[in-house]
Amino acid sequence: MMTRFLIHILLFKVGTFCLDSASAVSVDGVATGEWDGIDFYISVKRDAIQKKLDAFHISRSNGCDDRPRLYVPDGPILPDLHNSDRHPVYIDFGHMKSHDFDGYLEENPNTCVSVSGLEVAVTIPLLAGAPDGPPVYALALAKFYEKSRGDMPKINFLYPYIPVDEIKMSDYGAVVRNGNDEMRVTFNRLIHPCKPLDSMVNEEFEEFIHSDFQFGLPQPDYSFCDRHSFESKFCANAERIKCGVQRYSPNLCQQWSSKTTKHCVTTVEIKKITSWFREYILLGDDPVNILASETHSSNFSIALKYPCQE
Repeated sequence: MMTRFLIHILLFKVGTFCLDSASAVSVDGVATGEWDGIDFYISVKRDAIQKKLDAFHISRSNGCDDRPRLYVPDGPILPDLHNSDRHPVYIDFGHMKSHDFDGYLEENPNTCVSVSGLEVAVTIPLLAGAPDGPPVYALALAKFYEKSRGDMPKINFLYPYIPVDEIKMSDYGAVVRNGNDEMRVTFNRLIHPCKPLDSMVNEEFEEFIHSDFQFGLPQPDYSFCDRHSFESKFCANAERIKCGVQRYSPNLCQQWSSKTTKHCVTTVEIKKITSWFREYILLGDDPVNILASETHSSNFSIALKYPCQE
């Protein structure tokens, strides 16, 4: 889930900007659901992130000049929290549930289809479309989920979904394991009752999240719909966007909007992280530096925009 908090307060002010949407299409409600989890930013070398962004650009080559391009912005991001040669990477642990299969689940209570479960997402936030551009883009790096969930729709549809052996989460911590590799975190959540984030932070969060255009896979992953013939909103939307996806891939991005959002003060500490997970979050051999964190829950809707960059 793409929570963005403490952003406009802590990063350089970019002022008012507009995206030319004269020829762009934004299809609302392509996926809907709910999220409850822990979100935090870690500090990573800018060079490591730009290297990843350059590889993303090359991998999206389609023989034309309209493939998307992403940059670490020229200005420092979160300058009060880390050095100018660093950039944040966003991680969230939590429970995701799709609302696009409610009718099917009611009619088939014993189905083996999994539409909810624990997930861990990794994203590079606050990216620009040009070196001197505003930070309005993001790049989805990974969405970890348990192999034991079996057949499941990938409702966060531009993320690369990565199966792992185990994800566990409690009120005090979480762990994700794959073979001998592990990422383990502990947290202190002020949720009983919830200690809210500063009101100005909430305002800035709501403003920013509606301007975040997230790239990822060249096109949405609807392989689940190819395997199942029953009706669902998720697969109906796959048909609704099919022509636009075929025309504009890989210049596609998803945009989140949240309803009934709740944010609570939380502290997070990474207790253990091995090399496989370090590679995914672009940390290398650096020490872990958590910049900001929170508990976040909401109902959400995901829109698809194409072309994303014009």
